[in-house]
Amino acid sequence: MNALSGIRVLRIGSSAGAAYCGKLLHGFGADTCSIAAPGEAAVRADPASEWFETTRDRVAFDWADDRRAARLDALLDGVDVLIDASLPREAARAGLDSAALRERHPRLVVCRITPFGIHGPYRDYAAEDITLYAMSGLMQSTGDPKREPLNSRPRLAQLSAGLHAYSAILLALLRRFGDGLGDFIDLSMHESAMENYEIAIAELLAGGGVARRNGDEHNMVPWRTYPCADGEAAIIGGPIRNWKKAAELFGIAEISERFARADVRMKERQAFEALLKPWLASHTRRELFHIGQRMGLAWSYLASLREALDDPQHAARGFFETRVLADGRRCRMPGAPFRSSVTPWRMPHAMPVPQDPPPAGGGAARPPLQGIRVLDFTHDWAGPHAARLLADFGAEVIKIEYPRRLDGMRGGYAGKVNEHPRMWQLHRNKRSLTLDLQRDDHLQFCRRMAADSDLVIENSRPGVMARLGLGYDVLRGLKEDIVMLSMSAFGASGPYAQYAGYGGSIEAISGLQSLTAYDESSPRFRVREVDAINGIFGSCAALTALWHRRRSGAGQWIDVSETETTCWLIGEFFAQASLDDREPAVIGNRDAEHAPQGCYRCAGEDRWLTISVADDAQWRRLALLIGDEALAADPAYASAEARRARHDDIDARIGAWTGTQDAAAAMRLLQELGIAAGLVCNTRDLAADPHLAAREWFCAIDGTRLPGPPFRLQRGGFELRWRGPDLGRDNDYCRERYGDLALDDLLDEAKLGTAYQ
Repeated sequence: MNALSGIRVLRIGSSAGAAYCGKLLHGFGADTCSIAAPGEAAVRADPASEWFETTRDRVAFDWADDRRAARLDALLDGVDVLIDASLPREAARAGLDSAALRERHPRLVVCRITPFGIHGPYRDYAAEDITLYAMSGLMQSTGDPKREPLNSRPRLAQLSAGLHAYSAILLALLRRFGDGLGDFIDLSMHESAMENYEIAIAELLAGGGVARRNGDEHNMVPWRTYPCADGEAAIIGGPIRNWKKAAELFGIAEISERFARADVRMKERQAFEALLKPWLASHTRRELFHIGQRMGLAWSYLASLREALDDPQHAARGFFETRVLADGRRCRMPGAPFRSSVTPWRMPHAMPVPQDPPPAGGGAARPPLQGIRVLDFTHDWAGPHAARLLADFGAEVIKIEYPRRLDGMRGGYAGKVNEHPRMWQLHRNKRSLTLDLQRDDHLQFCRRMAADSDLVIENSRPGVMARLGLGYDVLRGLKEDIVMLSMSAFGASGPYAQYAGYGGSIEAISGLQSLTAYDESSPRFRVREVDAINGIFGSCAALTALWHRRRSGAGQWIDVSETETTCWLIGEFFAQASLDDREPAVIGNRDAEHAPQGCYRCAGEDRWLTISVADDAQWRRLALLIGDEALAADPAYASAEARRARHDDIDARIGAWTGTQDAAAAMRLLQELGIAAGLVCNTRDLAADPHLAAREWFCAIDGTRLPGPPFRLQRGGFELRWRGPDLGRDNDYCRERYGDLALDDLLDEAKLGTAYQ
């Protein structure tokens, strides 16, 4: 049966974020329809639109009609969820007042997705994908440090917003199930995108340096793509515990001995890479992929989209599906974003719809996940991020830690395991319990906890939890309705099921990395940051299962392949590549349709401004602003097509003007003219941003400032209760509830593992 059967959704607008959210809701069973937003053009019929527009149930609606309020109310009768992608100014003119909507429809969950939120100095700023990527800080870290920052080809800011909107809607529905009241969700794509930059922001707030472009030179070494015999391979030095044994395969004594430790490789990167590169050059990409994986290392290779479409892992799991487009052509697109043992994807199974209670009276609303207990066995980034979102909205999340093999986010030095801002951010609002599951008394203690829990999250290789005695069959025997979420690199089945993966290797083999470059001849760069986005997918999967359990009483096991979820980000590109049988053109910082668009140097060190001109009137205003009246009047530049043909010339003229300007001041000037301009923010800019300050986005606890939430529920629910806990902080708390147990011997500093061993 479908998780969301019986839920009715109306979507206003066709922005990628709103459509992405609607696609997930529809895929898991919701009844969805849409209308155009005020002033919105018709949806085009192309592969990208076919990917985003899962349902063609589009209702005609005239926003100029005097009876629009009554007509909208009629559409909303019986609707559970309204996704509204109207811009704030247009929404106000159209009468889409959130307070009035909720007064007339108290059970309605309204999710308003806007570029910068419904209040604050940037509320009415124009924004394109490049604007949001720049202003969220992500663009500052993408590309070559010797060149301008580079835009991500996939629409990461909008796609992150769509995923967060799905999570927020499920949180609101879960709370409505308890008290009968709907909610209003203020989702700023700007703030949502900043979730992907959480570690850099947290470290700056704690007194760290400003993150900058490093050309994919990861702090850990090796941790990037390198040239090999037939392209590039992603050579990852993790899991770090496997490096020493694997280093023997190089047949180079210096690599096995001098560079056995990660901290030495980090300090002497160039010397290490000089030894490594000749060996890599003698092997093909696929040879290296399988050689590294056989040695337990998360290696992969830089794949094109067409290579990813034909990958044997995807074929074995039936991930890509053939879709017939509106014009009769066939293309291939990703199927389900994650797989459930109970709830199908896009299968028409009816499910009884239980009645919510009548709307509650006054009083404070409970956090949406209050009463939900989660055991978190995850490590590194994606899994912990998924569990963190649940903790932020009221779940009790207990992080299970094995001190002999510490989470890498606790760092590489035993004496500093509690001192890392990335740990404070990724594990805020969680508890820490230290266990050694190789000991039977500790395993039995953990099973008692599982029998009292609702959800278990883990991101080990398939089979690890079963070997520990905590597989899904065991957990289901302890508690029939328990939910288990497994997040692995390639999923629990297929020829790569036992292979490892991190963001750097998953971005490469999924085809994602192949899309982002300055031009056809330049290197392909990673985007920032697929680990966090995979964590958001994990929270979506967990909330889908918890919602299904709330309605049906049934638990389930969810299989998340982080390679498949990464492919889901670029479904539109797979659709086009399968139709054309060629790779998408590299466009750098430009746009495929309107012009000019680019990233331009401003006054000061490493200061940049993105500008995106959406129509001819904006072009004329821009030309006049930069002081070129002849250019504004020249018919040779009057259309977007003509401007694309002369883009280099235009870029030079714009760059001559921006080079004399303060980037933030120029942004404000352009925005006053209605032109989408955005400062390429670094973390220091974000920490001092007046819009974020006005929206009170940053949060603080015990003197520690951390990034804020990705969305706001009007009825509340997010609370920063404490930063990521000290190792074993909650051992006594857990002993009081589940029985006495010897735990503190695990905290002996001499017995702690480190990330560099």
